Amino acid sequence: MDRKETYQKRLAGVYSYMDAHQLDGAMFTSYENRRYYCGFTGSNGCLIITRDKVCLVTDKRYTTQAQQQTIGVEVIEHAANRLSLVADTIKKCGIKKMVMESCMTVDEYFPLKEKMGDIDVVFEQEYFLEQRMVKDAEEIACTKAAIAAAEAGFDKLLPRLKTGMTEKDLADELHYLVSKEGAEAMSFGTIVGSGARGALAHAFPTSKKIEDGDMVVVDFGVLKDGYCSDMTRTLLFGNVSEEHMRIFNLVQESQDKAIAAIRPGVMAKDVEDAHRAVFLRENLDDYALRGLGHGIGLQIHECPRIVIGNETVLKPGMIFTVEPGLYFPNDCGVRTEDDVLVTENGVENLSHTPHEIHIG
Repeated sequence: MDRKETYQKRLAGVYSYMDAHQLDGAMFTSYENRRYYCGFTGSNGCLIITRDKVCLVTDKRYTTQAQQQTIGVEVIEHAANRLSLVADTIKKCGIKKMVMESCMTVDEYFPLKEKMGDIDVVFEQEYFLEQRMVKDAEEIACTKAAIAAAEAGFDKLLPRLKTGMTEKDLADELHYLVSKEGAEAMSFGTIVGSGARGALAHAFPTSKKIEDGDMVVVDFGVLKDGYCSDMTRTLLFGNVSEEHMRIFNLVQESQDKAIAAIRPGVMAKDVEDAHRAVFLRENLDDYALRGLGHGIGLQIHECPRIVIGNETVLKPGMIFTVEPGLYFPNDCGVRTEDDVLVTENGVENLSHTPHEIHIG
């Protein structure tokens, strides 16, 4: 599928929403949806869509870039009058009733609404998130490239690790190495929690030194071609206690059970239930979080949400994390995380880094 066909197919989902709700147009202001529906990667822009045309209002910094990145899109350059020009463009497109994402700030929405006059606006977020939930071949390839860059950098990190280094040392080395492997940026703030700090699910790397016997939770991801990866490994430094290894093995068992349950047609909650059964069996569910995973794509947290009670039916092309964990305050934490792709017949684990990694 060429680029023009890709964006036409994606825009068809917008048209379906417009038809179902008797709307004349749609407007997107988030980076992710602008990129998804037209290919533009600049930081400033307002994408306006009707059945007959697609317009992108942006500033002079991005005019040439927008023309190069988009196909069949009218690029309109604004100066200081951005909201006025957006309102005028909406009117010139003949829009009387339109859908907008619910992410525009109050400071921008109300002045824009005043300039639009009697044009009706409805807000929608979930539908467009769900449209991005099933990835096409290009998106799958970009995600695999992001995973490959992350894993290549992580693999080069392991020989550099040693007891006595700080959490921040580890994170800094990792950031450098994934960059050398082609990562554009980290997809979120890297998490490093050693020893008792591993019980903090979102531990920010500190100057704490890693000690013999520590389990160290390392959760990170990178951006490649605009798409995110997400991976967690709990590294085992030195002489880890038998009880901590028991916890480590239970978390790994729970991930194995979850991945074994993934296939088209099952609900997200069924996968969540499969992993949680291990913790319930061991009377440890109070030490687990309330969800198992989340979709990844242009954002690090997307649909589907693999959480308790979610009845989203899994479909081929969905990519999401499977990241069970147990967290014991003032003692330790363990999490392991892979990125998986739902296939026509089951599941493909896109993560290839070993789960049990001993350092020293």
